[in-house]
Amino acid sequence: KKFYKTRFIMSDEKNYGWCLDFIDKDKVNVLCEIGSRDGLDSIYLAETLETKENYLFEPDPDLGLEIEENIINTKGSEKFNFMNIALGEESKKETFKAVDMDKYKNKGVGSFFDINFDNREKSDSDYKREPVQKEIEVEIKRYDDLSLPAPDLIAMDVQGYELSVLKGFGKIINDVYAIVLESSISENYIGGSRVLDVYKFLNKNNFKLVKNTRNDSNKGLIREALMYNLRKKKNYIPDLDLLFINKTIIKNI
Repeated sequence: KKFYKTRFIMSDEKNYGWCLDFIDKDKVNVLCEIGSRDGLDSIYLAETLETKENYLFEPDPDLGLEIEENIINTKGSEKFNFMNIALGEESKKETFKAVDMDKYKNKGVGSFFDINFDNREKSDSDYKREPVQKEIEVEIKRYDDLSLPAPDLIAMDVQGYELSVLKGFGKIINDVYAIVLESSISENYIGGSRVLDVYKFLNKNNFKLVKNTRNDSNKGLIREALMYNLRKKKNYIPDLDLLFINKTIIKNI
């Protein structure tokens, strides 16, 4: 497949260049980005894949202002729909742990879980760092409660909340063509889901792991995740990205 260069190169091409050759743009009309942060990933993917509808979700209201501004300044802004809410398994109000920018400059690591700084090596600047999150109340909605179309592509970066978000799609998940998400082998968010949790859920729902950013072999990645759980010392491993394709839509993968 040929993919077109866009004006939104920035870091976004690096973020998705590893998987775009495995995504058929003709099958992607509706994009759903969850944990949008600044909206630039959605803008890049929308322009690259030439999507018709784009739905962005981000619960942090401070980041929401930045997303709205970036959408306004984007050609074809009418194709973007932003919702300042979280997605999850249950529609409810919940405490979200947003990043306190006075304490930590990585605005994209807000989560429903505490960041785990205790599994870092002593040489890591984040080793046993004091908490950097602040609590805010946000609204969570199940995707299947929103009366929105089934997305063809889900792009997700939700810091340990992946499994809850996926469960909130209900039966709609069966109509999703591809899912790109960030996850981890180690417990980088205390109590959050990890690679094996996501893999088991999506495998059960007829998705195949097609590509990942850590291991040349997808089987090798799953083997590493299984072996990690047997370790006595469960040290920090950086997050990685995964691409899943729906086997009921693409039968020859």
